[in-house]
Amino acid sequence: MDPHRELAAEVAGELGARDDVLAVLIGGSVARGEHLAASDVDLLVVTGEQTSLPVSRRTVRGGLLVEWIARTEDAWLARFDRPRTSWLFAFLEGEVMYDSGPAERLAAQARVVLETYRTSAELRQNLASLLWHGQAKLDRAARLDDAREQGFWASVFTETVIDALFAIHDVPRAAGSRRMAYLHRVPLSASEKRLLDTLLTARASERFRALRRLVAHVRAELGEPDLELP
Repeated sequence: MDPHRELAAEVAGELGARDDVLAVLIGGSVARGEHLAASDVDLLVVTGEQTSLPVSRRTVRGGLLVEWIARTEDAWLARFDRPRTSWLFAFLEGEVMYDSGPAERLAAQARVVLETYRTSAELRQNLASLLWHGQAKLDRAARLDDAREQGFWASVFTETVIDALFAIHDVPRAAGSRRMAYLHRVPLSASEKRLLDTLLTARASERFRALRRLVAHVRAELGEPDLELP
């Protein structure tokens, strides 16, 4: 048996045996079957309202890092539709090891949020502000006409631009590298797709030009930020 899955099942069994634990899921790369030898074992735990289980714990067992995050069902639900949403994807991808009901309900609600999501005004403001403040740096790099400088700023801004594309198309942003895995859910226009492909794969100067066009586009869609907001 795969050592990661064997360890995940072992720890999930220990957690599931507790009276205050209502559900345990394997998350992350192990749930997706994408883990490597050095990958962590990630678990999602749903607890009752009264629990002595720590919110999170990281331990090393059998040479592998095991981490769990434990919250009540309502606390997990509250994290599905936040400005920087990502946890709903964990429940969509998670593999249920033990469930007295909440894991199934959370996965169902994650699907609902994914299909009905609308980007919050708070997130739109946050992204608009980041890009407004970054515009001067891009303008300066354009004037310098230095490939290394432009390549650097293309790299720095790529994550924010991808987040903005998720936002303007009302698709919740997945965490970390999972942005690329869920990018297919973003209904990119032909122009957006072409510019994003250039930003991700072309030479430095071409990437930078694509970045500037994408920034102008998403800034127009997000609207001007209210710079008086904290």
